[in-house]
Amino acid sequence: MVETSKKVAKKRKRRSDEELIQDLQSRIKEVKERQAAREVLKSPEMKSAVKALTAIDRALDVAAEHNATPLRHALADARRPLVAELERNGFKTPKANLPRGRRPKVD
Repeated sequence: MVETSKKVAKKRKRRSDEELIQDLQSRIKEVKERQAAREVLKSPEMKSAVKALTAIDRALDVAAEHNATPLRHALADARRPLVAELERNGFKTPKANLPRGRRPKVD
């Protein structure tokens, strides 16, 4: 058998100075956002809000394991305004496993 495949030398694309500067500026922006989030966490009310959010997220996970759909919807309703307030203050919140689909009827 004769191999007909040829090795093609791939040329490496070098980034221009402008592209390097743009990348570094985006990294600086990310660092400044993280710094602002740390500053937000220094206040006691924001610390407690973040702790409440993590507790709600843990409760959502437990409710999902036990198929407690009405409880998951109630926890998701409690989570939304808390997330909105934290994001308004510059804190990035983790994405949660929120319930999907219709809300079950409450008797």
